[in-house]
Amino acid sequence: MAIEYIGEHLNPGKIGNLFVVLSFVSALLASLSYFLSAKSQLIDESWKKIARIAFRVHSLSVAGIMAVLFFMLYNHYFEYEYVWHHSSKNMPMRYILSCFWEGQEGSFLLWAIWNVVLGNILIKTSKEWEAPVMTTVSLVQAFLASMILGVYVWDLRIGSNPFTVLLREHPDFANIPLFQSPNYVDKIDGRGLNPLLQNYWMTIHPPTLFLGFASTLIPFAYAIAGLWKKKYHEWQKPALPWTFFGIMILGTGILMGGAWAYEALSFGGFWAWDPVENASLVPWLTYVGAAHVMIIHRNRGQSLLICFFLTLITFCLILYSTFLTRSGILGETSVHAFTDLGMSGQLLLYLFFFLILSAVLLLINWKHFPKQEKEEALWSREFWMFIGALVLLISSFQIMYTTSIPVINKLFDLKLAPPIKAIEHYNSWQIPFAVLVTLFIAIGQFFKYKSTDLKVFAKKISLSAGIALILSLLICYELSLTNFFYCLLLFSTLFAILANTDYLIRVMKGKIKNAGASIAHVGFALILLGALLSTSKKDIISMNSSGKSVEKIDKDLSNNTNILLTQDDTLNMGNYFVTYTGKSKEGINIYFNVDYLSKDASGKFKKEFTLRPLVQTNPRMGNVAEPDTRHFLTRDIYTHVTYADLEVDDSKNNNKENEYLPAKTNVIAVGDTIFASNSFIILDSLDLHVDREKYKLAEKDIAVGAQFKVLDINKKQYFLNPLYVIRNNMVQPVEANLDALGLKLMFWKINPENGKIEIALSEKKSNKKDFIVMEAIIFPFINTLWTGCIVMIIGTILAIRQRIKRTS
Repeated sequence: MAIEYIGEHLNPGKIGNLFVVLSFVSALLASLSYFLSAKSQLIDESWKKIARIAFRVHSLSVAGIMAVLFFMLYNHYFEYEYVWHHSSKNMPMRYILSCFWEGQEGSFLLWAIWNVVLGNILIKTSKEWEAPVMTTVSLVQAFLASMILGVYVWDLRIGSNPFTVLLREHPDFANIPLFQSPNYVDKIDGRGLNPLLQNYWMTIHPPTLFLGFASTLIPFAYAIAGLWKKKYHEWQKPALPWTFFGIMILGTGILMGGAWAYEALSFGGFWAWDPVENASLVPWLTYVGAAHVMIIHRNRGQSLLICFFLTLITFCLILYSTFLTRSGILGETSVHAFTDLGMSGQLLLYLFFFLILSAVLLLINWKHFPKQEKEEALWSREFWMFIGALVLLISSFQIMYTTSIPVINKLFDLKLAPPIKAIEHYNSWQIPFAVLVTLFIAIGQFFKYKSTDLKVFAKKISLSAGIALILSLLICYELSLTNFFYCLLLFSTLFAILANTDYLIRVMKGKIKNAGASIAHVGFALILLGALLSTSKKDIISMNSSGKSVEKIDKDLSNNTNILLTQDDTLNMGNYFVTYTGKSKEGINIYFNVDYLSKDASGKFKKEFTLRPLVQTNPRMGNVAEPDTRHFLTRDIYTHVTYADLEVDDSKNNNKENEYLPAKTNVIAVGDTIFASNSFIILDSLDLHVDREKYKLAEKDIAVGAQFKVLDINKKQYFLNPLYVIRNNMVQPVEANLDALGLKLMFWKINPENGKIEIALSEKKSNKKDFIVMEAIIFPFINTLWTGCIVMIIGTILAIRQRIKRTS
């Protein structure tokens, strides 16, 4: 007999599913109608009218999907597997948006939302390009809508639909007893949001990153339209502002990810060459290359093939990175990748469709490209911009090859091992590329198009190059920077900053609104300079000086990088003294208070600041440590907890300070020492002549006393005399208490053969001092990097404004 479930909210799911189907159908109709409009060029534009209506219906459908899914998450409809999987009742409401796009379905929807926004802008602004460009945009939307379609064609599932998968019907949960209850909805709570994602960065980083992903579609669509309509030059004029916009947004999203990692994750830095990080960086590199080659072609009509190639491959690399991060293939090499939802084949179809479309259109058209009448002169701006774009392409290829090792192993049944030390591996390749790029940035704007007088060129750059050389030598000496490539990168970044500043002042006459490129170049060089200084000279100051090995606590901890802090003890760490003053629980977070102290002239401690690293507790998915950082102008002090007892003891509030911990048994001989938490207990001697009257012993009692000397941390002496007593053939020991130190000794056994005795030591709960193991790192000049981020974004905005003016 079928169970009639009570309290399920099935109507929102039906409405959401209707919107999903409508979004897919309307996107297909819009693409087909735009295609026919672009092909037929009818005067009445009837197909274009149909296409616009279809795309608006699609836009409303995507908005409807978003609204329904948000409504379900907000109201905790845990009968839906997606809602159960990504949210819970005890989760702060501010993270509802994070739940929305934590899952694959929600992130595809986020991508589709941005494409809808950009697509509607294109309908208003693209004019004669509307039909061919929107054909591609609408087709991409149909593919994205299919990712959340959730229908079966025979045994093949197309997409994963968050509105049709009920928790009680999910294969992993269908047979559990809970769902035999008609009112199971009242008894369940959600799995909850991954603790790593319960951070405000999760609400701003993914939308920015996915807007960056969406932005790569616009130049791609223009390039496809240019090949399709054989307008090999014209497409670049409207595409160029969009390209710079995409560079800014995607770059901002990547930098936000670095800031998130630095502020909220505990791997100790802002970039770890994680495969998911790489998957976003690679398209950005080719995107930057595409923009610069477009500028070459606009000014000189050259490099058309590479211009098309870089524009097309950027979007295809976005699709490839989507496959990498969502197919589950990176599950063992990245902590950020999604698990496989059975859509690997569909993701590959998405990728190969647009990859093959791009390749076919290029092959058909490349022989019709206008022939380049003259090669670029060696000393011309276009030549070095072209070389710079090639360097970015090679750099991206190296990153993508190493990141794709799991894919290569899968395809060719190989067993290639990813690099064990990923950061060192990527740095060894990418630093030389960074040197070349920053050198090109330094000299590029001083070249003229067509040809440049070398004497004039050398004169213009000599001052910047000379100052950069002197500064780099001084900094290398001051910071003891001996690595050749680090020194070379230091010079090239300083050269790029100085040369572009010089160009802004002398050539551009300080007209900032026209100097977007120079400002963006300065920002990019500052980012690399900040990364170089902060990582190459970072100082791990948390060397353990407590006298207790952290390696005995956890074999993965090192005494060279972790310090053990016992509550209220003060230890030296770097240029500071540190004291762990206790912990407190606030919601699901446990904060550990660490005071950083200095000594004044009289030798007294003075508190400089307090850091509060935390551990976010999550019984279902594991606890997560989050760092706390003190920011200074020239450095950051970054601190996170690597080991701690997460129980917050409130015994003092419950008047339990006189309770004792369970006794610990020790077998010792005369002269041996027992270590208590606050003292040393030394067995001084055994006494066979016990004062029987003092201890009220009977005549037949057998008694042996143990004489203990107790030394506290201030070397103050105490004495304890527990007794071993046999009465009526039973052991009845007499304990000895030392209230001043909260100690209790019980003499349980004596071995006449070797003279060793068995002593049970009990300590008051208030004796047990809490401790943490902590890592602290100083990142010097890290603000150079963050300043560079802001400067690069400002410069790119100015460049976009300038390009829009030129196209209008």
